[in-house]
Amino acid sequence: MGCKTSVLECIEDRGEAEKRKQMDMLYQGSLHGKEEYDISRRKISFEDVIVGNDEDADYTTSQGPQSIEAHPLTNSVPSLVKILLVFPKDDQQMDVLATTSRRLGWSVTVAKDAEKAVEFFQNRGHELVIIDHRGQRAAEADMICRAIKSSPVYHNSVIIALVKKSFLMHGEKDKIVALDLLETGFTRALTECSHERILINELVGIYTSALLPRTQLAAANALYVALDRCRDMVHVTNDKHIVQFVNKISEKLLGYKTSEMLGKSIAEIVFYDNFILMEQHISKGREFEGNMNCKRKNNQMITISCRVIPFCISLKKPTHYIYIYDTTYLSENIGSLSPTSSQPPFARANVVVSQRRTSDLKSTSESRRRSSLHKLHSLQLEAPITKVISLLSNSITDSTTPETAAQIEKAIEILKTTELYVPSLREDTDPVATDLVGALLSSPRKAWESRRSSVESSAPRFSAIKAVPSTTPSSRMQIKGFRGPQEIAELLERCLEWDFDIFKLEILTEKRPLLFVGMTIMNLFRVPARLGCEEKVIQNWLTLIEMNYQAQNVYHNSTHAADVLQATARFMQSERLKQILEPLDEVATLIAAAAHDVDHPGRSSQFLCNADNKLAILYNDISVLESHHAALTFKLSLSDDGVNIFKNLERDTYKLLRETVIDMILATEMTKHFEHLAKFMNVCSPRIAEYTQSGAYSDTVDMSVVLQPENVVLVKRMMIKCADVSNPTRPLKCCVEWARRIAEEYFSQTDEEKKLKLPVLMPMFDRATCSIPKAQIGFIDFIINDMVEAWDAFVDMPEMVGHMRQNYEKWKEYNERGISTLQDLEKLQNLSELQIYVSQPPS
Repeated sequence: MGCKTSVLECIEDRGEAEKRKQMDMLYQGSLHGKEEYDISRRKISFEDVIVGNDEDADYTTSQGPQSIEAHPLTNSVPSLVKILLVFPKDDQQMDVLATTSRRLGWSVTVAKDAEKAVEFFQNRGHELVIIDHRGQRAAEADMICRAIKSSPVYHNSVIIALVKKSFLMHGEKDKIVALDLLETGFTRALTECSHERILINELVGIYTSALLPRTQLAAANALYVALDRCRDMVHVTNDKHIVQFVNKISEKLLGYKTSEMLGKSIAEIVFYDNFILMEQHISKGREFEGNMNCKRKNNQMITISCRVIPFCISLKKPTHYIYIYDTTYLSENIGSLSPTSSQPPFARANVVVSQRRTSDLKSTSESRRRSSLHKLHSLQLEAPITKVISLLSNSITDSTTPETAAQIEKAIEILKTTELYVPSLREDTDPVATDLVGALLSSPRKAWESRRSSVESSAPRFSAIKAVPSTTPSSRMQIKGFRGPQEIAELLERCLEWDFDIFKLEILTEKRPLLFVGMTIMNLFRVPARLGCEEKVIQNWLTLIEMNYQAQNVYHNSTHAADVLQATARFMQSERLKQILEPLDEVATLIAAAAHDVDHPGRSSQFLCNADNKLAILYNDISVLESHHAALTFKLSLSDDGVNIFKNLERDTYKLLRETVIDMILATEMTKHFEHLAKFMNVCSPRIAEYTQSGAYSDTVDMSVVLQPENVVLVKRMMIKCADVSNPTRPLKCCVEWARRIAEEYFSQTDEEKKLKLPVLMPMFDRATCSIPKAQIGFIDFIINDMVEAWDAFVDMPEMVGHMRQNYEKWKEYNERGISTLQDLEKLQNLSELQIYVSQPPS
């Protein structure tokens, strides 16, 4: 029903004793043996609960626990019942009660006095209490009963008074002695009996008539609480369509109090064009689904998707109809109920936008105070662009100054262009930064080549310089004498820390870091259990994915994939992402991170398009590499049952997970970087919140907005984007090594472009003349800085920002010292603080 917390999780919160009662009821009503159900996202079989409940397997007395051997007499009465026997003295009656209880498989505790009885009850919360009420013990028994009922853990326990046969035959005429017991607090009386078979039948009768109905009632109450608090609006009517129940969210959405809706016909509130057709369906016991118009108290209308479910008490025609409205996220964002009669009815998809119009117009004067240098913060990205243009056009009135009108008209002209997120670099930008950022953000269909061709023609010196081959300096540290498995295990213990040494793992695993860190992280996030597959299948899948990364690539290899996977796992440790991501989101994120660059050729999409590569032809020059990575991920995964991690998923679950994985992989395309960043910052960044009453910006994130499905998608996109380009935010030695590797890959592409006489996409990236520090400075300035600061504000990871700023200053220092080429950088890495573990060169 859209409720964020499952019903069973709601039940679990009611305490240990209550949880056992719910499990008892579920066992009787639906499980029938070893069927499985989900509590707190863990698969638990009912048999496991019984066998594993060691705490309840002791026969406890006031002298201490005594081990007993249970021999369940029947499988019809579950062994989760805890019974407390309160007898001042050991006698035959107590022994036979304990024996029969154990034969039923129940957990027995015996107390000798009131103090021990209350202590044991508070510790274990017994469902059944039998107190010796015979003869002179009656007064003490009454006191013990009252003490247990006043205990803070008491909740629906059955308390029985054990009485003599003569007690029920009281001498006074018309005296009903059982009433005295009920007034004291006892549930019923049990006549003393030493016959074991009779007592077994009595206890089974007590369980069926007293214990089971109470647990069923408690479970029903828990379900009612869950229904009343869920985010979907729910109405229940009788067979005459008279409202019998409405949950709390209905009052917030429609404005009617519960008392105003109960007893009304649903037709006074909900309107459907073909009500007769709907009634024909539901009266025959069939579910019906459609868009319903709901009237709010201020006479506004909202159109909401609704499902009507018939309910039958008997096997005859329906006695009740349950209306479930899909309002999970609408409920958090619906506007106030102030009358706006001029406002037309609005559809479900536009509810939030329509309700915000008034507030948008009111805040226009405040928005004018915001500097245009706030970059993307001033854009209302959540509204359709046509509505923004309309609002701007309507804001120009007779009283608008000519200067303001001119600015508004200029803004409208900009908004009418189709490329709203394509940046233009300033003329004074460093050429290296221009090359790098331009190549990253350009679409294959853009004419970057013409600009670069002109640059290349004006710089003939590049063609005269012979390419310098990449070498591995012999002075860099080599790994010798490592105890592989032990070293790997020790290293993987820190796999969720931001300064994790991925390069050390690369050499220890002989260039198989994705398999090792992947298995560790997948198990930490319980991926095998969530996918319903064996660990071996996950291992096979990671092995196959890693095999399809091209090991000859300097940068885009499985070490980069392992690094991105490790970063996403670290992100998902944040409290905010734990609130946002469902288990399926976490699984999809890890899968997307591991496979996001599978079979990367070490060349950019633009290069493939210029070279008429078969992948560019296949994907029509659009998102070439990202489309290939996503498609190959599923092609490999579905190629064999031994690697198919999705084979046990239900169809709908698989489709949802596949959609998420594909979307996240496509989000790594840098041509849409500013679009993804702008939308994320507008929705999720606290820096763009509305003004507070004091005139300052609020520093909070509206989680009700973030939790909307389309905004959760933005968060997942930003998460994999930040992980994909996290190199400048890592410790300095890792940052420098990643910079060396990506520079080498870009240099190789430039070399090949010149060799094949293709347009040179990044002419400044010549291995003999390029300044790597300048490239990194430009990359941080134009790509990384804003994104990392926004992400830190969202997930609270100051270490990212700290490393980024330190690295930025170091790159400026290196640039001032004249460090620019690969050889300069490799010499720099000879310093002890910058040494990186690298593979031994082949002999």
